[in-house]
Amino acid sequence: MLLLAGCAQGVAAAVIGVPSDVSTIQAAIDAAKPGDMVLVAAGTWNETINVRGKSIVLRGAAGSRATTLDGRGLKGSVIRCVGVETAETRIEGFTITRGSGDVNDYGPDSTIGGGLLVVGSSPTILDCVFRENRVTLHGGAAYCGENANATFQDCVFQSNVGEKGGAVFNIRSNPRFSKCSFIGNLAGYGGGGIYNDRQCSPSLIGCHFDSNEAIYNGGAIYDYESSGSISECSFARNTAAFKGGAIYIGYRSDSVMANCRFLTQTDDVAGRRGIISIASSVHGACCIGGGCIIASEADCVKAGGAFSGVGSTCDVSVTRCLKDVRGDLNQDGEVNHADMAVLMLLWK
Repeated sequence: MLLLAGCAQGVAAAVIGVPSDVSTIQAAIDAAKPGDMVLVAAGTWNETINVRGKSIVLRGAAGSRATTLDGRGLKGSVIRCVGVETAETRIEGFTITRGSGDVNDYGPDSTIGGGLLVVGSSPTILDCVFRENRVTLHGGAAYCGENANATFQDCVFQSNVGEKGGAVFNIRSNPRFSKCSFIGNLAGYGGGGIYNDRQCSPSLIGCHFDSNEAIYNGGAIYDYESSGSISECSFARNTAAFKGGAIYIGYRSDSVMANCRFLTQTDDVAGRRGIISIASSVHGACCIGGGCIIASEADCVKAGGAFSGVGSTCDVSVTRCLKDVRGDLNQDGEVNHADMAVLMLLWK
C-alpha cells in the first residue's frame, strides 16, 4: 500500500516502499511521480537502476550501512542520472558497490562510471558509500560528464579503481563535494581520488583524502585544463609514482587552495610550474627524542630531529615518532638481532 504525505501546495506525494509495494527499485522509480519518495528496505539489492530524470527522493530506509546496491554480475553503472535530473533528485543512504561501468560512450572495453553515471544532470547525493567499483577507463566510483553539476555531501569513496579518476572523473562539469572522504582509491594513470579533465570547476569543501594512489601523477587529485577550489581539505598518505602525491596541477590548470592540511611527506603539490608551495607557514611536525613538536625544518634539523614536511601535524595517526633508543641502528624502537645485522654490515 502506498503511503501519502501532503506537501505545501496540498498535492499528495507518495512513499513507494520496496519491496512492500513493488518488488524492485527500478519498478518503484518507474511508478514514481515528481515529489515522490522511493523508500528501499535494508538488504542487498542486485540491480542497476535509471532515475529517468525524475525529481524524486531515492532513500535507503536503514542508511548506507544496511542498504546496498550491488552491481555484481550486471552490466552498466549501478545508478544512471542522464535525464536532466535537478538538485531536487536526491539519492541518499546507500552503499553502492561492484559496478562495472557504462559501455555506451567508449565501447565495451572502455567502461566509465562504475557506481554512478551523471551526464547533463545535477542530482544531490547524500550519505552514500561508493566502495569497490571498478572500470577500465574513467571514474571507478562516479563519472560526471558534460553539464553534470552534481552535489555530493557526506559521501565516502573507498577502494575504487579506474584509469583516470580511481574514484571520480569529471569533464566539462562543476560538481560539488562537501565533507566527503576518499580512501584507498587507485588510478592506473592519474587522480587516485579525483581527475578533473577539461573545463571543470569542481568545488571541494572539508574533504579528506587518505591513502589514494596514482601510477603516474596526482595521487589524490589531478587537474587537466581545469580550475577548481579546494578549501578546508586534508591529505594524508597519498602517493604518486612521479609527481603530486596530493595534487598534480596539469596543463592550463590553476586550482585555488585555502586552509588545506598536507599531513605527510608524500603529500606534495606539483605541476607544470614545478613543486608548488602548499602552505604559507614553514612549520611542520618534527620528531625528536621519541616525541613530536611543531617547528620549522631548519630548527628541526639543527636540533637533530626528523622533519615530516611543511603543514604536517603531530597527529599520531599520520606522524609516528620512534623512541630514541641507544643501539637502535635501524630505528625501529627496539634493540635486537636486526640491529646486530646492521652493525655487521657496517663493519664490512
